[in-house]
Amino acid sequence: MAGNFAFLKSYHGMHKLQHLSRMAEKAYRNGQYATEALLIREISGRLIRKLVKREFPDMDKHFNSEDGLKKLQSTHLLNDEMITLLTQLRKSGRHPQLIGAQNAYQILVKLHYVLIWYVNRYLDGHEEPGHFHIHHN
Repeated sequence: MAGNFAFLKSYHGMHKLQHLSRMAEKAYRNGQYATEALLIREISGRLIRKLVKREFPDMDKHFNSEDGLKKLQSTHLLNDEMITLLTQLRKSGRHPQLIGAQNAYQILVKLHYVLIWYVNRYLDGHEEPGHFHIHHN
């Protein structure tokens, strides 16, 4: 059975994010919420860097995701909802030991939404949000 992030395989340059997202989904299914939160923090950081590289190709290549998020926010290229979601995904991994089952599920759904938004906006995708379901082993 394909996971919620299998759609990423169809898009060039998304292999690593698909792999990490699949690992985060598996960590959630196994009750490893701290691991899931750390993976989501990594995924969101990579996604922020992708966004900055697309929007600012001449920007110094040695920026971190926090600086990238600030740059995206200050230029208003992303709407407030997307900035908020990316910020929440980054924060989820700051104190992963505090992540419970409900919060772990919510951040996984938010990740799914953000990745669908990204492929639809930047990779000419036609993905539909709202089809998120955890398949238990």
